[in-house]
Amino acid sequence: MTMFAGPAAPAAAAAPPDKPAKRPRPWALSNWPVGSKVLAIVVVPLVLATIFGGLRVENAMASASGLRLAATRADVIPAITKYMSSLDVALLASSTGHDVEGARKNYEARKYELQTRLADTNVIPDVRSGVSTLLNGGQALLDKVLANNISLRDRVTTYAPILLTAEDVINASVRVDSEQIRAQAQGLSRAVGARGQMTMQEILVTRGNDLPEPELRTSMITLAGTEPSTLFGMSEVLGAGSPEAKTLQQQMVTRMAIMSDPASALVNNSQLLQSIHTTDGIAEQIVTDATASVTKSVQAAATARREAAMRDTGLMLAVILVALVVVLLVARALVRPLRVLRDGALKVAHTDLEDEITRIRAGGEPVPAPLAVYTTEEIGQVAHAVDELHAQALLLAGDEARLRLLVNDMFETMSRRSRSLVDQQLSLIDRLERDEEDPDRLDSLFRLDHLAARLRRNSANLLVLAGAQLSRDQREPVALSTVINAAVSEVEDYRRVQLAGVPDSTVVGSAVGSVIHLLAELIDNALRYSPPTTPVRVSAARGGDGGVLLWVSDSGLGMNDGDRRIANMRLQSGGAMAPDPVPENARHMGLFVVGRLADRHGLRVGLRGPAPGEESIGTTAEVYLPPSVLVEGVAAAPAPAAVPQARVRVLPPAPV
Repeated sequence: MTMFAGPAAPAAAAAPPDKPAKRPRPWALSNWPVGSKVLAIVVVPLVLATIFGGLRVENAMASASGLRLAATRADVIPAITKYMSSLDVALLASSTGHDVEGARKNYEARKYELQTRLADTNVIPDVRSGVSTLLNGGQALLDKVLANNISLRDRVTTYAPILLTAEDVINASVRVDSEQIRAQAQGLSRAVGARGQMTMQEILVTRGNDLPEPELRTSMITLAGTEPSTLFGMSEVLGAGSPEAKTLQQQMVTRMAIMSDPASALVNNSQLLQSIHTTDGIAEQIVTDATASVTKSVQAAATARREAAMRDTGLMLAVILVALVVVLLVARALVRPLRVLRDGALKVAHTDLEDEITRIRAGGEPVPAPLAVYTTEEIGQVAHAVDELHAQALLLAGDEARLRLLVNDMFETMSRRSRSLVDQQLSLIDRLERDEEDPDRLDSLFRLDHLAARLRRNSANLLVLAGAQLSRDQREPVALSTVINAAVSEVEDYRRVQLAGVPDSTVVGSAVGSVIHLLAELIDNALRYSPPTTPVRVSAARGGDGGVLLWVSDSGLGMNDGDRRIANMRLQSGGAMAPDPVPENARHMGLFVVGRLADRHGLRVGLRGPAPGEESIGTTAEVYLPPSVLVEGVAAAPAPAAVPQARVRVLPPAPV
């Protein structure tokens, strides 16, 4: 048949074929499972949030750790203030001669305490160096004063650098980012300096006779010149408007007035000593209060910073936990319906649909169970679509099953009508055979009889394909040799069939008709596909498990491996016919009939080529009769007429 091609045909033929869709690689993001994609969406923000939150917490913990270290280093301040106080007392006692031994012992105790605290504290190098200077310089100055081999002026000039070093050490011991704490530390250092200044002024006033009057006055005025900055630092601690700050200012003015008045005697001046003692008392109180305040403030700041870091850590973990819970709930609401949809769709595709179609073909009416996805969003819509497809597939399967039943009924009706006519024809031929005496005409009648028998077998094939029984079951068992002869009598060219080596076995009555029909189909197929001058050999042998193996061998051209494999697949399919894209099923109906008969009684049928050592060049059909269709030790039915659907007669002799 020639196809007509219009004017558009060349253009269509010239059009390039569509390129196949490019499939993503197995490790591509689009091929990730939905759970992995959702996990990636969750993990990336959470990891980033955890990293930044962790950095913040780390900074807070580092700051808290620094404050704790600063608090530890601030613990050396009380030892410094006590040491400087003991040094002031020892210098004053050595200069005035009051309780020198007690002052010296107190100094030794405070010195040992400062040395011990310095050894146990991780202070910065500047503080360690400054404290060493205080210890060495103070001890050297006190030794000289006790030995009375240093002048009054040198005592003052030597003590002044020690006092400045003490102020620097106190300020360096408190390195925090709090302006208030630094102001307290600076006020403390100024108070220590003020106390030392008052000690030096008192030494000058009590030992002033050792210096000329002008030099004494100049030294005291010079020493008092540093008081304004010292008093300003203490006022920061006391408060600018506090009574103590006003008293400090008044006392400084009083001392400056006395020192500036040439008419006022400075040595043992009671008013001057009283002012010095008043200022020293306020400075001592500031030292006592500020020492405890500075250390407590640094420790409180370290504790507060650590608590803030812990609070930030807890808050961050709580936020991450809440976010994780929310994301997991959303992910669960997304992934769980998807998994239910996937599992349900796969179950429908691989199990449920096949079982339901099988039940429909068996006459049942299965009701499809909807997928357990009840949402109304996209996933629920897809699940509803799958349910619709499932229902439509069952509807189509039901229509197909009803159509098959209709076709089977048509096959059965046509077969039984044809079979009735063929049976009448065979009865007429039987009467003609009994009345005919001419051998040639009798041979023609035999051939006509076999053609009619073949027509009846083809009609029986329709019954087999329609799933109907061939005839009434045979009650009595029949000998295997009789069954084979009945099958041979069903073919037209029976003279070419050779029988050999049939064991003494008996076929159960319920399988006799099917075995005869099956063997007749195989023998007829071997006769048609082999040269007309060659024989077809039918032989049998007993198997090791009690069954019987039959061979139907021809001398034809044989089959190639591909055709033989396809034919064996049709035989082993149990007679089930599936739509074939190439219309080959109709040409091999005999294979489906044989396969269905074999499946009905548990027989095994297969085709093979020549075995090694065999002279045959054709195809051999092997039929295995299991012990379930054989009866051992039971006599066969004596009358061939008992064999159903086979017209057994005495055949003309065939070559052996």
